[in-house]
Amino acid sequence: MRIYMNWEEAYEEVKRDLAEMGILVKPKTMQDKKIEGNEDYETKELQNYCYTILNAKSSDITGVTQPWADAEFDERMFDPFRNGTEFINPGEAYKLREDVWNEYLHDGKMAYTYNERIWFNDQISKIVNRLSEDHDSRQLWLSIWNPAIDPDRLGGISRVPCSLGYNFQYREGKLNMHYVMRSCDFNTHFTNDVYLAIRLLEYVAGACNMKVGNFTHTMFSLHVYKKDVKDVF
Repeated sequence: MRIYMNWEEAYEEVKRDLAEMGILVKPKTMQDKKIEGNEDYETKELQNYCYTILNAKSSDITGVTQPWADAEFDERMFDPFRNGTEFINPGEAYKLREDVWNEYLHDGKMAYTYNERIWFNDQISKIVNRLSEDHDSRQLWLSIWNPAIDPDRLGGISRVPCSLGYNFQYREGKLNMHYVMRSCDFNTHFTNDVYLAIRLLEYVAGACNMKVGNFTHTMFSLHVYKKDVKDVF
């Protein structure tokens, strides 16, 4: 695992590793699309890639898609329990990035939203409460993947989350996060994914009156599509 002092260093090294060590993969599906035989989606991929940024700060992340990212974070963290309302789907933030998200809108809904997954069973509140009661807990996992739903949507049937979940650990006076993804598109989503994850780390740390520590990121598939290579390398 590589360890970096800051975002700029991490971004450039991750990009270099993908360019130099990525292998060719020809996927049959992408999200809810059948892409077999489409050369645009031939993929340069790194498997099981992991790195850490020390003392992470969302304000250090450059290249974030704004104003979409902040609007998306606000929707993710909107508490339906406290506000006595439904989960957000599809919300309004996606309209700020229609070129990416409109194609995934079906019958007025997304296949899932982070608001639905983060607040399912009020798990974010339960994690904050547990962390406040037991700083040394090893049980603080926030799940985005839903095994009751997502395995039945594989193979291009529907979108399933790229993010699997977030682990929180308070150690040596700081709150650390380990963000685990099954899949990460380096060109379209990587920077935003990191920014939104660190914003979540800062949110939980603030709710518990803790200092923010290190951000660790594991991606089972970090990749870039052939159609996007010219914009990346």
